[in-house]
Amino acid sequence: MTVNMLGALLITKLPILWGDAPLFAGKSGWWDLAHASRTDLAQLCGSLFLLLVGAGALSLDARLARTTHTEAAAAGTVAR
Repeated sequence: MTVNMLGALLITKLPILWGDAPLFAGKSGWWDLAHASRTDLAQLCGSLFLLLVGAGALSLDARLARTTHTEAAAAGTVAR
């Protein structure tokens, strides 16, 4: 997701900064870039947070890992 959002920002929003975006005629500069890319930047920050911190104990991955580990322990096949 991080790579996807970086690509989206570079391809679709960077031309706004340069002033040659065909879909955003008359809009150019830093503030127009910041305004147009606010959702992309929020998704980028969210994906970076998950990349660095992880999903946590309440995530689906953690729940599946606990279930698999519990089932394996009940069957006696857990490697120690």
